[in-house]
Amino acid sequence: MLQKIHRPADIEPAHFEALGLHVIANSSPEDIIPEPNFLPPVEEWNAISADNLSEANNATKRPLNNGNLSPGAQTYRERQNELLTDNTAAFRTVRRIPPPAGEVPVRLGNAYEFFKNLEFFSGYWEDTSLSPKSSTDPDASDNQEDKVPHHLQTHQRTGTGAQLPPDYRQHLLTAFIKLVAYDFGCNVSFPRTEPRLYLTPTTPSPPSHFNSSATFIYRTPTDRAAARSGIVEGPVAAVSCRTSTVFATEPEEHLDLAREVIAVLLTAQQRAREGKTEKRFGEGKWWTTKPRWGGGTGGPIGREPDKASDDVPAVIGGPEKIAGEEKSVTAEAKRAIGGIAGPSPSKRSKRGKDGLNMQIYENYRKMMPPSSTWDRRARYSSIGRAASGQGYDDVFLVSSLNHHVSIIRVRVPDQLMSALEGNEAGNWGRMTMWRSKWYDLFIGKERVDAMQVIWGMMAFLMRKIEEPDTVKKAADDARSEKMDLS
Repeated sequence: MLQKIHRPADIEPAHFEALGLHVIANSSPEDIIPEPNFLPPVEEWNAISADNLSEANNATKRPLNNGNLSPGAQTYRERQNELLTDNTAAFRTVRRIPPPAGEVPVRLGNAYEFFKNLEFFSGYWEDTSLSPKSSTDPDASDNQEDKVPHHLQTHQRTGTGAQLPPDYRQHLLTAFIKLVAYDFGCNVSFPRTEPRLYLTPTTPSPPSHFNSSATFIYRTPTDRAAARSGIVEGPVAAVSCRTSTVFATEPEEHLDLAREVIAVLLTAQQRAREGKTEKRFGEGKWWTTKPRWGGGTGGPIGREPDKASDDVPAVIGGPEKIAGEEKSVTAEAKRAIGGIAGPSPSKRSKRGKDGLNMQIYENYRKMMPPSSTWDRRARYSSIGRAASGQGYDDVFLVSSLNHHVSIIRVRVPDQLMSALEGNEAGNWGRMTMWRSKWYDLFIGKERVDAMQVIWGMMAFLMRKIEEPDTVKKAADDARSEKMDLS
């Protein structure tokens, strides 16, 4: 049913019903995080005095699954204060505009990159933190003679929201997530291979796929050499930024929801690769190991006649003048007597157009299997997933539209992933999606609330999962037996 989708207009509510998608909008942070105790206790941490903050910071840290400790109350307070900075004051710091008389420049700290990208946004979107009167010209006063020069204004619209370059939104969301993810030992990275959701049919036909523009949050290896070589672990969660600005019709709404669902499913598909090896389509089959053939009763086809003509003895060519004498020689005769007949076939094939086409044709005849779709420098792992036996995987997605952000958790059944791989999975039940409200990144209070949910998401996914009692007991017995033998 999904493979019949060929264009956005083909997406219908029946496709979401077939997946068992159930969306719960405007979910509370306690519903989005499976274990709400990983959400930061805001009131408790904000009540700690500045003098006792450094001492109380160590008590608020938790062990992570990478062997380190999570950030504590002190780090949270720093991020909170940085995000609560007034936009106008932050934009002055970014643009290096001197502050008004009697004020000191604000220090953005770790949030400098975030406000730098947010300042780009103010050129295409109205800053919703400003009053409607001041949003048109925030630096103008009642007296037109005292109007701030144009080059000293902090909000300058140069286009509409639909004209915003797609990279700006991606950079803004990446800088926002890094404020939290970096302290948990993670980073936001662009995938080195194109993200695709692969669908393998039960019938013996080639698999199909859906493309996605999602990026991922990966865990950084603690080994410095592995981290420098670009190895990543995960994915931990997904990030999706879309450029759509109008949702006037149902097909437009369905398309945007489908993009989020595809990002979630392909993330679950990559997380399920843990402990597996890639098997490319057609690998080991006869039609990917033997050259193609051509012809039949009609003879060879394609470029094969050109190749066959090279093996036929050359005919004596026309007259050619050499040192005043007319001789009729061939290129083979010239090479036989030591003459120079131009570049060798190997060099000619490298430089000439015909040689290049012949090389492409030879590769075509080999019929090699498709290239690898797995990232060789990625250690695929379902980080944050509890012990086996649950039958589902909680996949998180940070979604962004316009200048807003929403955090999503989707419970993806294992039987659904098995069905996408071409196995008979039966009934997989519901695929529940919990979606938070849309937080406005221009408003300081809302971006702090969004940061709290992302903090809880990272704390939950990066938590240290204790071994089950049976596994732990077996490991302890093995260690004690090893000590007895030594």
